[in-house]
Amino acid sequence: MLSKPLPFLFIIILLMSCKKDNIESSPSSPAPLPPLLLKDIVVPHLPSPYYHFEYDSSGKLVFVSFASDLTRYHVNYDRDRIIEMQNDILVNKDRLQYFYDAIGKVQTVNYADSTGIVYTKINFTFDGQKLVKIEREKKLGGNFIIDKTMSLTYHDDGNLFELTYHYWPVNGMPESIYTDRFEQYDNKINVDGLDLVHNEFFDHLVLLPGISLQKNNPQKETRTGNAENYVVDYIYSYNDRGQPLNKKGSLLFLTGSNAGQRFETNSIYSYY
Repeated sequence: MLSKPLPFLFIIILLMSCKKDNIESSPSSPAPLPPLLLKDIVVPHLPSPYYHFEYDSSGKLVFVSFASDLTRYHVNYDRDRIIEMQNDILVNKDRLQYFYDAIGKVQTVNYADSTGIVYTKINFTFDGQKLVKIEREKKLGGNFIIDKTMSLTYHDDGNLFELTYHYWPVNGMPESIYTDRFEQYDNKINVDGLDLVHNEFFDHLVLLPGISLQKNNPQKETRTGNAENYVVDYIYSYNDRGQPLNKKGSLLFLTGSNAGQRFETNSIYSYY
């Protein structure tokens, strides 16, 4: 009686063995392609390219320009740390000098003019690996006065949630506080988070290598506070490596003289 199930058991074992062999012999999935190096960000109707990047043979960023060469920076390193960004346009030879804390996080970036005089300081505060505050100090008379603070909070996945800009009432300027909220992130690669910090057209571009404010791309951005409020819905297209090729936004003004009107935004990305 006990011998009858054996042929059936043998067939099951044989099938399981064949299945195992098929799994082990099947080709593994191809490794994902490495990201391409960002070359240009073009924003129609603004100076083009809006951002341009160049790299050395190892892929290290060595040059960046903004707004069709309104500013042009040569990036200098000490090993893997940026120590200076040198602007080389005809009318401005400012140097952005980088200083780090004991564990290698950027602590301060000074703006120094062609004579070496420091006239602006950008200070950075971290909570673990997350950048949570940026303060700008400008020299007025013989003192440095904080005129701008940026406070950052994050989603649980590490993507930026809210960025609050606080412009202090300095040198006759009115106080202003407003917040940008970012939601509905995708799972693709973000390449343009640098413009979150570089939000003033005539301010210097400060690069923060190794600091990721947005790992992925938000599909919704909302501005509230003491500024013209709006909401933007974004749609992206991507290359085969998950990097954006195009970012189109539909912006709806919520307050001010343009309340109720829509405005289309567009950013175009190219790579080496």
